[in-house]
Amino acid sequence: MIEKEKEVQGKYAFNFAWITFVPIMLLLGIVPLIVRLVKTDIPAEYILYVTGNNIDFFTQFKAQAIVALVIVMGIILFLTWKKEYLKRDKISYIYYGMSVIFILMTLLSGFLSSYREVTTWGLPNHAEGMVILVCYIAMMLYTYYCVKEKKDYKFILIPLAFLVVCTTVLGFFQYIGKDLFMTELGNKIIIPEHYAEDRGILTGLYESKRIYGTMFHYNYVGSFAAMMVPLFLTLTCLMKGYKSKLAFGFLSLCSLFLLFGSTSRAGLIGFACSIVVFIILFGRSFMKHWKGLLIAVVIGIISVIGLDIVTNGSIFSRVPALVADIKGMFQSTPQDFNYKANLPIQDIVQEDNKITFQLKGKSLTVSMTEDGPKFEDEVGNEIVYIYMDLGQGARYFTQEPKFEDVIFHVRQVENQYYLILAYQNTKVLTLGMSNDGIQLVDDYTYEPKEFVEPPAIGFKGKERMGSARGYIWSRSLPLLKDTLFLGFGPDTYAFEFPQDDILGKWCAYDSPNIVVDKPHNLYLQIALNEGVIALIAFLVLVGTYVVHAIQLYGFKKGYSVIEILGSAVLLAIIGYLGAGMFNDSVVPVAPIFWILLGTGMATNFMVAKEQKGARANMPHATINMKTRKHV
Repeated sequence: MIEKEKEVQGKYAFNFAWITFVPIMLLLGIVPLIVRLVKTDIPAEYILYVTGNNIDFFTQFKAQAIVALVIVMGIILFLTWKKEYLKRDKISYIYYGMSVIFILMTLLSGFLSSYREVTTWGLPNHAEGMVILVCYIAMMLYTYYCVKEKKDYKFILIPLAFLVVCTTVLGFFQYIGKDLFMTELGNKIIIPEHYAEDRGILTGLYESKRIYGTMFHYNYVGSFAAMMVPLFLTLTCLMKGYKSKLAFGFLSLCSLFLLFGSTSRAGLIGFACSIVVFIILFGRSFMKHWKGLLIAVVIGIISVIGLDIVTNGSIFSRVPALVADIKGMFQSTPQDFNYKANLPIQDIVQEDNKITFQLKGKSLTVSMTEDGPKFEDEVGNEIVYIYMDLGQGARYFTQEPKFEDVIFHVRQVENQYYLILAYQNTKVLTLGMSNDGIQLVDDYTYEPKEFVEPPAIGFKGKERMGSARGYIWSRSLPLLKDTLFLGFGPDTYAFEFPQDDILGKWCAYDSPNIVVDKPHNLYLQIALNEGVIALIAFLVLVGTYVVHAIQLYGFKKGYSVIEILGSAVLLAIIGYLGAGMFNDSVVPVAPIFWILLGTGMATNFMVAKEQKGARANMPHATINMKTRKHV
């Protein structure tokens, strides 16, 4: 490196280096910890598939902080920009190109969507609209630009360590049923003064022995832990020095507690993916240090098993379900299998201003007369339904044994009356009554709708697999034909999913009216919201990084410090991508992934340059040829 460039770098480091990493450190160590109540008005277009809950603790303020910090990144970049620091090689151009394509398809999908307000800022409690998605790419590229040498890693690892420790402390109290957010001090911290009347009535989101940290759901803690465990575990195993191993080992144990304490099967799968890659890539190196590795593994196993014993088996509580899902994936389903065969109501026919419900071996037809609703069985005999109003809501019920489980509650909205069909106290659907007859209506808007069984691809007989992920994916895959070029728009999945699939939801969730607002799959989420082209760009981006990293770090006998750091980030990325098969992108966790991806890309660039320089400085072998004499 020429002296002038060294002088420029030295001056840059002295004046600006730590400043450039401030927004990165805040995004990694502080923003994920933000929990603050905000109440938002739900626009009319949301009402169709959103239940009306406009209370948000975990996403809105985080999203605002992300946007603010990305703006700060832009200002810092403007003030400190050095052309010579821009990474330029063939792989970098792939990163830049795929980022541009992803942003372009995201913006086009958003601006051309029917739900412009949603696509800009995202749904309430989601907040992953166009603005946030563009911020993700921006923070990745910013990190790629800023990380230039191994000492920059302290700006990445220190905030992550802080985040892990804080989440572990919060998670421990949540796990034992003493959620700190539910205390008087916790209420004051997360509920602003102007919402003071809500303090004291807040209850825990989940039962004890479920860690949700500051990430809203235990599944998202699983995605977070799927990155942190392989990151710090790799550093524990590969880094030299007693202090380093002790510090990273402690963070590894904390991350393991979060992984198992979250009970997230997606997190376990992501962790398993990273472990498999770890063994394949670094097994050769560990053959020389197998004793230390064995000690670390034994300590980890003993710690987790001990924790499981102390918590009466809750640590491994969901492992059997994970094993059952894996086995179920490989079991064949009979050709004549029909998921509706085991449902109380197996079909709904709406014709001639009346509705017929097909039950097991019988049917119930509902029509309108001048005297009110009329009920008939499968052969046309009238079933006597008694109207009763005890002041707690009117209802129609029958003493006929074969229909006694079917009850109709009466709901009045303004001057219109509706019937709410319930089977054994499970609300099934809503019927609108008028002089023209009776018809199926939407549960929230009360607009007329048709009962249609949506198309499905795959997962026949496996609808309940993975907490109903089999059902969600089977109904989501047919939607891909409409998003081959442009997606429906960021965060609009809930509007496009066939929410009227009453019987399908009943089979999968035991609840016909649940709102499916996310695909529980990172890749389907991108393909449907931003389009298949955007998904391809994302896969090429992360695929290029992963392949390049494997080429640089895989199957070696020894590693330099920068190579160890790069390997740890690689495994963290693989953990997140593995968990992404069963989890979505969410505001509390996604920024960590994108910043780590930018860090990993920058590390690959440094290592590739270092390895290229080492090869260039190798002495060339010379061959001395001697002339042989012939006798």
